[in-house]
Amino acid sequence: MEYDRIYSIRKGEYFADALKRAGKDFIPTNCIINKLLPGLGATHCELTAPRKSIIIEPNVPVIESKAKVHKNALAVYKGVSIRQIADFLETNREKDYKLLTTPEGFNKIKEAMQTVDIDMYTECFILFDECEKLVQDVHYRDSIREPMNDFFRFQNKALISATPIVPEKDSRFDGFMRVLIQPDYVYRQKLKLITTNNVLETLQEVIEAKRGTVCIFCNSIDSIDSFYRLIPELSNACTFCSEDGQYKLWKGNRRKKSMMITELERYNFFTSRFYSAVDILCKNPPHVIFVSDLYGAAQSVIDPATEAIQIIGRFRGGVNSVTHIASIRPELECMSSSEIDHWIQGASTIFNGWKAQLARTTNIGERTLLQEAIGENSYLPYLDENGKPDSFLIANFYEKEQVKRLYTSADLLHLAYEQTGYFVFSHEERLMPVSDNERMAIQHRLAKKKRAELIVRKLEEMEKMSKATDKKIQKRYRRMLMNLITSTADRYIYDCFCRFGAEFVREADYNENKLRTALNVSSEHTIKKSGQMRTYIQRAFPVGAEI
Repeated sequence: MEYDRIYSIRKGEYFADALKRAGKDFIPTNCIINKLLPGLGATHCELTAPRKSIIIEPNVPVIESKAKVHKNALAVYKGVSIRQIADFLETNREKDYKLLTTPEGFNKIKEAMQTVDIDMYTECFILFDECEKLVQDVHYRDSIREPMNDFFRFQNKALISATPIVPEKDSRFDGFMRVLIQPDYVYRQKLKLITTNNVLETLQEVIEAKRGTVCIFCNSIDSIDSFYRLIPELSNACTFCSEDGQYKLWKGNRRKKSMMITELERYNFFTSRFYSAVDILCKNPPHVIFVSDLYGAAQSVIDPATEAIQIIGRFRGGVNSVTHIASIRPELECMSSSEIDHWIQGASTIFNGWKAQLARTTNIGERTLLQEAIGENSYLPYLDENGKPDSFLIANFYEKEQVKRLYTSADLLHLAYEQTGYFVFSHEERLMPVSDNERMAIQHRLAKKKRAELIVRKLEEMEKMSKATDKKIQKRYRRMLMNLITSTADRYIYDCFCRFGAEFVREADYNENKLRTALNVSSEHTIKKSGQMRTYIQRAFPVGAEI
């Protein structure tokens, strides 16, 4: 983005200080502001400005917390009625009132304004905070863009973020001034990027090395749930997430979860998209870990240019360390910007052709098939309710594909961090004998014999590790073995491998009975049905005794 104005900010200053030095008493109108650093007090600046304001924030926790500490401010979200808003406006009509709202709450403000006969377009300044969310979240949160048609009708308006994104092809932003708040001091944050083929093991090794509070950001509840199950240290972690995420964790008996950040546990999970713009207070600076688990959940990608910066900015007291653990998937399907251009152009031509043909034809067969085609196709997700291309949905298409592409190569992800200008970072590649993809294939996807073949192959590759004297390597070996050998049949394979070697297991054709016979071990079924087991159970659980 090229900037029309650059305002400098000094160390220890707030956003309002930079504006005043530039001759501005408050946020100027018709501008898109890149404040570059989170936590500069831009929202506070508007909350204390001597004018009536509507401030749109992406999520509920942030508007609740800010409304509590500012007079003449009302938080508008689910559960707050139009009548309550109207009463607030009537009571504070002569004051510089502030309405903090989620995008979904905006229409209630609009109706309340009409109820009390206030022309909000001339009376209020409107600010859309964390404006990149309009593009990044619109694909799963369609309602986030609901205020935008009204937004452009306001005489005084602005968008702001430490990482702004606006649709390049939306002519409504023509004439908006681009403003950069440029620090005149060194502000870059240290970060360690670890690219790996085994996110699970790498995460366990990283958290073991940290002392104090650890905050782990992952955009997949399924991945978080698997970390709970497979990393013992995380069994008492707390997860801060949406209601849907809480339900998933509840079903999996991962019970410590919350939508509100109160006191942090030793280990804490956050779904970073849900907690944008929220202040996270911690007694001591925590260790922050981003997890991009591409084989467990492709949607867990984290954008270095936006999400990584925003996450760090949540911690007002600073952070102890920042680590990004990411798997790389060279085969991940993604489109370049030029490919998206061609796709949209072609889809638009065909779609508009169908509509024109439908308007011309009277043939029932033609009309039926055209209506079916128009009513359900892959171009529809990029159209608004009037059937016109939606600039935010299309910008989201470009953004998602661009971020996915970073995770097809460690070099691309490395370069993306370099280009932000925000990080001083190091990069380590940590490769394991058993990858996440292989572990999940063994546990969930492969047929019994294929699974056994892969286990033996992995045991061969890990043999050198098993004999290492280094304690860290031994620890890694034991953990990887625990995730590899998960059933009685696996145990027979492992025991025969250790006693007789890999070729013996192959010659036995991985047959469980042959392996058990070679080990001279009774089957689990035989043990359970034995008289010895029956006697043991009767002693442990006497008939008639209360258990």
